[in-house]
Amino acid sequence: MTAAHGSAHGELDYHALNAMLNLYDAEGKIQFDKDAAAARQYFLQHVNQNTVFFHNQDEKLDYLIEKEYYEREVLDQYSRNFVKSLLDRAYAKKFRFPTFLGAFKYYTSYTLKTFDGKRYLERFEDRVVMVALTLAAGDLQLAEKLVDEIIDGRFQPATPTFLNSGKKQRGEPVSCFLLRIEDNMESIGRSINSA
Repeated sequence: MTAAHGSAHGELDYHALNAMLNLYDAEGKIQFDKDAAAARQYFLQHVNQNTVFFHNQDEKLDYLIEKEYYEREVLDQYSRNFVKSLLDRAYAKKFRFPTFLGAFKYYTSYTLKTFDGKRYLERFEDRVVMVALTLAAGDLQLAEKLVDEIIDGRFQPATPTFLNSGKKQRGEPVSCFLLRIEDNMESIGRSINSA
């Protein structure tokens, strides 16, 4: 069986399903259902097979702190029970990526991976919780609200914040932009107003 055919049960793989989004069906309509199917197959055929398995939340948190993937200082602002309840809250939302591109982008660019880059250490919910814990800085209610807002799609932190929050090996959680500022008051004033 070739990779394009996916499993032995004749299911198409996520690449083939994603490509079908660009083809019209017999009625001349875009096959949006193929996008959702591609996202599902991406998890079944790639993400689940390449995610490090932990028996429980304590084992996962201990490992990620001990191996210096997570920033201990962020987690130390909260009780372990609160962190676990926040993870439960996030997972209870049953988040699913509605599109293949969303899932693919998240797992290639944002999720925490092993240092060799080959295996995934987080699901989307884990990343959301670490971002919420970092931004809330010890405020329990704010952490809960942030989890709800991000998972429900009402708030999305900027890329550096979402990517780096709570990670021990990270860049800064700020966006940067470049402005050309000339050496005169007009340019300086315009730059200040644009920032």
